[in-house]
Amino acid sequence: MSENLLENSVSEHSSDIVYEQYGTLPWRVNRHGDIEILLITSRQHKRWIVPKGWLVSGRSQFLSAALEAFQEAGVIGEVYPHPIGDYKYTKAWDDGTFQNRRVTLFSLHVRGTLINWPERADRKRRWVTFEEALQLIAEPDLVRLLQKIRSNTGILTELDRNHPAMLVSNNMHDPS
Repeated sequence: MSENLLENSVSEHSSDIVYEQYGTLPWRVNRHGDIEILLITSRQHKRWIVPKGWLVSGRSQFLSAALEAFQEAGVIGEVYPHPIGDYKYTKAWDDGTFQNRRVTLFSLHVRGTLINWPERADRKRRWVTFEEALQLIAEPDLVRLLQKIRSNTGILTELDRNHPAMLVSNNMHDPS
């Protein structure tokens, strides 16, 4: 796994198995020059989250994350190949069991928002400021990570000056 570029972005959970997921922080600059981020609702409990999911066989971590953003949020854009941080959360199942998960997050500069996308019927999406996101998101580790990113929004792009972003669309392929 790539080195975590924002120290202490993950709080401690139990020592059980931790399942790895990959997600994006979709963002854009609005007409006033402010950064907005895109949140989506979870399928079951309709909580506000960021797009995330499992590693896709044959794809890199950052392209797997970008594919999740396309499927769950209907956005395409430039995904940066280095993680901007990670966070942990606990998935609660209907049968009362729990699963610990860690999400490695990648920056996705959104260039297009689709009208139709695979999970449109299952989710809502909303462009918000960092301040609004901090109020809407219930996952404490994700809130802490967003607070760190808000205090240094350059992290969304500056980590990859030597490795530019890759433009992705719904027909993504992994060049590696």
